[in-house]
Amino acid sequence: MASFELSLNQKKTRIVDLPFRLDSTWAIELKGSPIRGREHPVGQRNDIVGLFSRAFDLATAHSEESVLRYAVARVQGLDVDTSGWRSFHNCVLSAAAADPSTLPVALGTLHRVASRGAHLVPKAPLEEVFESVIARHAALAQGSEVAWALWGALAWSVPLSTNAARLVSGMEDDVVALLALDLDAEGLFPKGALNKNDWAALAAEPDALAGKHWLLAYEANQQGWLSAASIAKNREFSAMSTAQVSFYDKKKRKPLFPDAGRAQPGGTLWWNYA
Repeated sequence: MASFELSLNQKKTRIVDLPFRLDSTWAIELKGSPIRGREHPVGQRNDIVGLFSRAFDLATAHSEESVLRYAVARVQGLDVDTSGWRSFHNCVLSAAAADPSTLPVALGTLHRVASRGAHLVPKAPLEEVFESVIARHAALAQGSEVAWALWGALAWSVPLSTNAARLVSGMEDDVVALLALDLDAEGLFPKGALNKNDWAALAAEPDALAGKHWLLAYEANQQGWLSAASIAKNREFSAMSTAQVSFYDKKKRKPLFPDAGRAQPGGTLWWNYA
């Protein structure tokens, strides 16, 4: 199971005796925290800051649970007054910086609330968070966190540093590689900062389409970022290429609410063993 990355996470798996509370106490507390409407701008700002202050305390006490993601999901339906917008986006991005697994829902929430209130999402705080996430997780080969940071940079056209490009270049994650290649094509990395040699070598392997990096080989060739000569010799992939089949949708690289950010955590999953 572990070889397929399907083993249970021991930190998130436990057996408890019934009866047991269906929702975590921290989720109940955050869910019940009142937030006033924009007709009370000062009160609304104070409520938002108070919610996240408490969420950070609870996240420290429950470090293995998705407390900060829940807090961000809790505010995604707000109509935020202009005077409180800066505090709002600072709170949301602080949550994403503290817990990068929160990044999809944080970016989606910023887009949704900004669109509703005609607010501007500033690029400088976004860049700081993306750089921090890449610096922390690229060296650990944690592709999901890095991929969301790269997608955020693409979506909001946020330029990234030479150091970020260097760190990303050392990863063998196909999704990360494709996003990074797209960023480079869009000029969001400094010119020449992204080292594509390792990815180009993977795509150029004669049996690339039969290995674990087939997505990189096929899609990078399809987008014109790298060359994979083996596609022309493979009947199935050649037919897909001719039919312009693609697994990378450039329409999704814009500010939006990603599907991965829609689920709101906090409940408990019960397995009933008869």
